[in-house]
Amino acid sequence: MTERFLCSDPLAGDMTFADVESILDALEAALVTADTPLFDSVRQSWQPVGLHPEVRAAWELRERYRPQGGSRLVLPALPARLAIDGDEMALRRAAYSRVRGREVTNGEDDKPARKRSLIAAGGLLAVALLAFVGWVIVTFAVRLGRFAGEMVVKR
Repeated sequence: MTERFLCSDPLAGDMTFADVESILDALEAALVTADTPLFDSVRQSWQPVGLHPEVRAAWELRERYRPQGGSRLVLPALPARLAIDGDEMALRRAAYSRVRGREVTNGEDDKPARKRSLIAAGGLLAVALLAFVGWVIVTFAVRLGRFAGEMVVKR
């Protein structure tokens, strides 16, 4: 079985985990904390354990579990900064739009759209020029063929 997650702790060393459940077990056993850096091989990114979306979702599901006659599971507290404010989210969306080649809707970045339209117009002009040159060559060849045919017939 391949290991999907790698936790790197300077005191404990590197630990690998196959799935989210094993990370939650490590959290309960205090092998890792919410601040421990976690590398996800699927997402190809480093982030704290407490900020990873899959870990957080499984964490919330496990928090809701209350065994009969026992106390509620107590997991380490999530880091204080979890929510992304509106301005930062807008910046992230605009950056993602630029990376994907889309136009940003706030009007400050209309140069890529202009550039694309100029490239499209240049492409159409090139196709029209090639079509005209092709027509001239075919017309010349037809007339040259007729002329050569008449020269052969007259002799």
